[in-house]
Amino acid sequence: MKFISSPELKSYLNELIDKHELNLSISDLLGSIFSNLEITNSKEINLLSGKFKSGKHEVFLSKISDYLDIDLTIEDNEEIFNKFIADSIHELETSKYVNNNFYKLIKPKSVRLGKYELIWDHYEPYELFAYKDMDSENYIEINSLGYFKEKFPFLALNYQGVTWMNITPNEIETMEKSINKIKGIVTVFGLGLGYLPFMISNKKEVAKIKVIENDPNIIKLFKDNLLDYFPNKSKIEIVKDDALNYLNKDIKSDYAFIDLWHSPEDGLELFLKFKKSEKHSKSTTYLYWLESSFYLYLRRLMMTLVEESIDNQKHDYSKESNYEDHIINTYYKKTKDLVLTNKAQLENLLSDKSLLDLLLDD
Repeated sequence: MKFISSPELKSYLNELIDKHELNLSISDLLGSIFSNLEITNSKEINLLSGKFKSGKHEVFLSKISDYLDIDLTIEDNEEIFNKFIADSIHELETSKYVNNNFYKLIKPKSVRLGKYELIWDHYEPYELFAYKDMDSENYIEINSLGYFKEKFPFLALNYQGVTWMNITPNEIETMEKSINKIKGIVTVFGLGLGYLPFMISNKKEVAKIKVIENDPNIIKLFKDNLLDYFPNKSKIEIVKDDALNYLNKDIKSDYAFIDLWHSPEDGLELFLKFKKSEKHSKSTTYLYWLESSFYLYLRRLMMTLVEESIDNQKHDYSKESNYEDHIINTYYKKTKDLVLTNKAQLENLLSDKSLLDLLLDD
């Protein structure tokens, strides 16, 4: 990748690099406060709110800035905190989620099966969590964090004492668009706790749901403890098989929904394999959990390569120690002869389509 220097392109590159570095910094800061119970608690928030006659949300934000050790008397710090941290934190109402049909109807007891345990977990008051898929605006990443003022219970599946999957506001919010779109015959890759199959099985527009799941323990836990709560369970067929076995098949469905990962970082390789497989089922509309976040992740990796190219950093792009390296190396091989002369070309390179096509083009 080479850049033909011009005032416009140089200025734009500097702007993009600044935004890239800001995204990484904000991500690190937000990561340090997710589910961190050391920040505060409801007793402290109530006490400080009464003492200083301030709203509880404002007191909570003040506690977060204190925890992050951000000096808000510095104008730049205040602007960054307000725009990229405070504006991303939202107080949520429990009623929206407890009145969700899944939680209204499904009330299983806790149960253990081998190394798995179906339990009722909870968020503490003022415990922060990501509750929507990430988005971006003009290359600035947009985060959405939420919290409740009271304890919020949710269904979870633990594996060896560690949360493996759960039904939290994040799952409810990030699956909503796909649930609204899906109709006809559907193939779902990944059973989880059955939230998406439950929601779409209640739609009259959905005729049949085939769920592909490879773990017999998850299948048994689901069938023995959850499936009987489903009003339209007759629409659901669970197939024990590896999702990758379906990559070169025509799945003969109107829609396919893929949810086989915990995050874009651990799911990127699978995401790309499924994207490549779409050509085998051209009549099927593919939907992916957290798809927007995958593109943001790929853009971060491309921006890493852009920075290295600008700085003329010398790397051996044939060596790989992880999958991130593989993606950056692939981008390098596909763009090493690319010459960029203007802003439009760079924007095209960073588009979702280009970021994906460079990895899918064999």
